[in-house]
Amino acid sequence: MGATSLIARRSIRSRLGRTIVIALAVTASVSFVVGSFVLADSLRATFSNLFDELAENVDLEVRSAEAFDTGAQGAQRDPIDPAIAQRIAAIEGVAGVEPTVTRYAQVLDSDGEAHAPQGGPTLGVSWEPDAGLQAISVRDGDAPTGPDQVALDAATADAIDVAVGDEVAYVTDNGRFTATVAGTIGLGDTDGFAGASVLVTDLDTALARFTVDGRVDAIDIGLEPGADSGRLRERIEAELPPRTEVITGERLAEEAADGLDTFVSAFGTGLLIFAFVTGFVAAFMINNIFQITIGQRLRELALLRAVGASGRQVRRMIVLEALALGVVATVVGSVAGLGVARGIVALFNAAGAGFPPTGTVVQPRTLLVAAVVGIGITVASVFVPARRAASIPPVAAMRPELGYGSLSAGRVVGGLVALALGVAALGVGLFVRPGSTTAWGALAGVGAVVIFLGVARVSSVIAGPVARAIGWPVEKVLKVPGKLARDNVVRAPRRTSSSASALMIGVALVSAAAVFAASLRASFVATLETTIQADYVIDDPSFQGLSPIVAETLAEVPELGAVTPVRAVQGEVDGVRKDFGAVDGDAFALLVDPGVEEGGIADLGPDEVLVQADPARDLGLEVGDAIDVTWQNGREGSLTVAAIYEDSTFGNWLIGLDTLERVSDAPVRDFFILAQLAEGVSAQDGDVAVDAAMEPFPQANVQTNAEFRESQEAQIDQLLVVITILLAMAILLAVFGVAVTLALGVFERTREIGLLRAVGMNRRQLRRSVRWEAVIVATFGAIVGIVVGTLLGVVLSSAVPDSVISRLAFSPLIIVAILVGAVVAGLAAAVYPAYQAADMDVLDAIATE
Repeated sequence: MGATSLIARRSIRSRLGRTIVIALAVTASVSFVVGSFVLADSLRATFSNLFDELAENVDLEVRSAEAFDTGAQGAQRDPIDPAIAQRIAAIEGVAGVEPTVTRYAQVLDSDGEAHAPQGGPTLGVSWEPDAGLQAISVRDGDAPTGPDQVALDAATADAIDVAVGDEVAYVTDNGRFTATVAGTIGLGDTDGFAGASVLVTDLDTALARFTVDGRVDAIDIGLEPGADSGRLRERIEAELPPRTEVITGERLAEEAADGLDTFVSAFGTGLLIFAFVTGFVAAFMINNIFQITIGQRLRELALLRAVGASGRQVRRMIVLEALALGVVATVVGSVAGLGVARGIVALFNAAGAGFPPTGTVVQPRTLLVAAVVGIGITVASVFVPARRAASIPPVAAMRPELGYGSLSAGRVVGGLVALALGVAALGVGLFVRPGSTTAWGALAGVGAVVIFLGVARVSSVIAGPVARAIGWPVEKVLKVPGKLARDNVVRAPRRTSSSASALMIGVALVSAAAVFAASLRASFVATLETTIQADYVIDDPSFQGLSPIVAETLAEVPELGAVTPVRAVQGEVDGVRKDFGAVDGDAFALLVDPGVEEGGIADLGPDEVLVQADPARDLGLEVGDAIDVTWQNGREGSLTVAAIYEDSTFGNWLIGLDTLERVSDAPVRDFFILAQLAEGVSAQDGDVAVDAAMEPFPQANVQTNAEFRESQEAQIDQLLVVITILLAMAILLAVFGVAVTLALGVFERTREIGLLRAVGMNRRQLRRSVRWEAVIVATFGAIVGIVVGTLLGVVLSSAVPDSVISRLAFSPLIIVAILVGAVVAGLAAAVYPAYQAADMDVLDAIATE
């Protein structure tokens, strides 16, 4: 074991360049994994502590009850009567009460534009500092008093360049107001509120400007020291009206932390997926490098066998090299992962998120996963090369090189079997969907991985002819250098396919995402063109919805003939939570064509519902049937099916606005407003009238039908850009792999290169030959990746319900961009190998054995 370890260490030192490249690949994947876990754990711990601090002085809280779990983000609860606070305050043992309001309020910047933080809501919050129950702290200035003063969270104040004493404008559901900034605030010791933009007023101002009915959202309660919280909770419950509850401060903090944990976990999971992709690509690259170097170390390994080393010792030496690399890369990657986590938080804060300073939480699980990824990837990647090295006979020391060997039927059959198994797993995961979402999603993921493994093995069969075709124009244009580049690629198809396999994976994933995005875009645009007949779509770019005043204002514009808001509420049908949209039936019938199959939309009456065809079939519903519904606030009722429709753009369940008013008292938000020009009104006159009506509402985003479609397309394109950027690390590693493979190939052909130089090839021709060899390899990988990725994209798009993706579409521009990128990647990968080849001493190269 000692001699084996010594030889392994010397082998690593003698091939330092290869060692560094492999270590970088593994380090990248480990840093992603560690960064994902550390970020999620650190944010989770930080916000949990913040929410604990927020509720530290709140012993109990009174609020309206929910009949069922409304989801991680929750739904707006019904408000409650603030007079309840007076009755609670009179109970012996209660030290203090503070009615609180948390509603929509959005600050305007110096240009009069609505300020929206990245990913967080904009809130108006009441605060009574004398009550001492909320954990809001003044960072600068004073707490606001009276209708002419507000306080802003410090992150928002910095973002819009506002200081204490400045005047600021803001909008609420009741209109537009101005006030003086009395102070800046934070949550505990932080400058922000978990990414939200917060404007604070005193309670009276909040009731007047944030609410429409003078009711509050909750009543915080502080108890006297030593008071029996259980007994007091019972006494308080006795004073409360129906559908109202009392919860502890601990539960309040837990609910807030759980709501944020959904986002943190989803974000961390997304990073882990891309970390896995990076690790998968790194595994291909490591395997390829070791395959090549073992061929080049033929004499060294054969001599070891000749002097008595067993095949097991040779195999152990290769594994020890990989193990040492994996350990070092895991350690470095773990440290780098801490920087990745902090860097992501810094980027979010730079975008205005206002995340608090986070500690660094490293769970034992994180280090364990890092070791499994870093060491596991490296050791698993050299398993096949190590077995190959162990099988080298001593007589091989007399051979010039081992190489990759010829293509074997077993390799092809194994690749085809892997392809078949991968396709089967992917099909079952996407179309049969056994078990939970996690289970069938994991099965589909495993299927995709096995498909890539199968393609990597089978692609060596087509590498020769495809590379020959790719290299034909290169040879015609560059003559001798082009012919050498083409021949070098064609004569080693296994090396070509192995070198290109890592790049193939990255390109395939981008291509699959491009097909999915193009299909989603085409389906969505087609749906909008046939479904939405409205001339205008008004929404809120921050996704918080609009005040009902906006729709009311539009309804009074004479140039508009039909206007309907789209609101929402939750209810339970047969014990399953459903999202109900609420619309004006008469206007909706003019503005939207959802493809009515049965019944009618106009004259949508009280206690009637429109049901999309899929849930109608699932529940066996027909027009005229009654549906029992329990609404989110606990009210119960029955709805009659008025129509069944096909398109689900606006949801699967639609009720009238008057029905919504009867079943819910929660503050109303309009997620969309649709409007249509009155008969005979020109588009130009309509634009002028709508723009004038919307001037008091800077938070409203007015778009024509065409502009709305373009904006939705742009959002899908942005998603594709984000995916491509996140895959950039994997693609970069693949380019590194091509460069290393090329450099090793140049080393392997040292004598050949020396002879070429001796017979008259100049340095420029040699560099061209090496560069275009890399371009041919990269282009081959890109072509295979495009084909595989396109097929995966088609399968993935077909697995999505027709209500989401109804047609397939492709993006030729993406394909062209990938091919151009492959050429650029090949040229970049060949920079060092080309220099290495051209810089060789001719005589030394010829003398190389």
